[in-house]
Amino acid sequence: MLDPDIARMMQTMHEDGEAPLFDSRDAVSIRKRGETIRARYYAPVLMDVASAQNITIPGPDGDIPARVYRPMTPTGATVLYFHGGGWIIGDLESHDGHARRITNTVGAVVIHVDYRLAPEHPFPAGLLDCIAATEWVHHNIENLGGRADLLAVAGDSAGGNLAAAVALHCRDAGLPLAAQLLIYPAVDLSAIHNTNTSGDDDDNFFTGGDDWAERTYLGGELSHATDPRVSPLHAATHRNLPPTIIGVGHHDPLLNQNLAYARALQNADVPTVLREYPDLVHGFFGMGGISASSERAADQLSHDLREALVGVRV
Repeated sequence: MLDPDIARMMQTMHEDGEAPLFDSRDAVSIRKRGETIRARYYAPVLMDVASAQNITIPGPDGDIPARVYRPMTPTGATVLYFHGGGWIIGDLESHDGHARRITNTVGAVVIHVDYRLAPEHPFPAGLLDCIAATEWVHHNIENLGGRADLLAVAGDSAGGNLAAAVALHCRDAGLPLAAQLLIYPAVDLSAIHNTNTSGDDDDNFFTGGDDWAERTYLGGELSHATDPRVSPLHAATHRNLPPTIIGVGHHDPLLNQNLAYARALQNADVPTVLREYPDLVHGFFGMGGISASSERAADQLSHDLREALVGVRV
């Protein structure tokens, strides 16, 4: 059963005549609507941090905007965070609450990366930005106040896709990661449909009812859909990836591919924590302000990451 708090929110949206977020097919208008909808229906929980500072990171095609969050009580951990938004929307403000939660709960320095978006910058631009940012943080981790053995990547939805792809790159490049947190990630763009075991479409408002966002991210080059950099589930091997935490709701169209990725990791002997939430939808990590169940889930996943990195659960 869908969480009653989320059900009420979605009913209000329906009564207000809100169309699915990606219906307009215009990136500029979608980005503006995304800001309005978030503020109107599920304003984020903004946890306290010691500081938040905007910086730039050298990238493959110019500087990459980013924001560095510092925790009240540091643990030595450092986390690269990649925001969701279908590779088309999202920025440092839209997922400020996500980054603050991880900073606060994990006690980590969090670097929130404002990677390039489609359609202006299709694959692989955004991924290359995320890889460049991760490598830069790795090389500068002591200056950032972290420990080299406590570096992790994290992301939600499209950002979870990027985090998983970055983790594959880091493994192959010999850059060690201590953990990855994948929050309802898209890991198989070749199978974006028919992925929800329950058959529910409660969350099509946030994911879209077709594959327009995926096609836009790929710049129309659908042959890339099985490239492991696009679809990490298709990697030749998942061995030697870092300990992984996956969180997904049962009312999420990406449910099946999340379960498949967890199985692939487990079969490759990767320590994997899979959290399934029977009453939650895509996007729940940012819905703690209106949904107690979402708040508990986001807190649990953040504590899972803390435990994976520093072995302490508070």
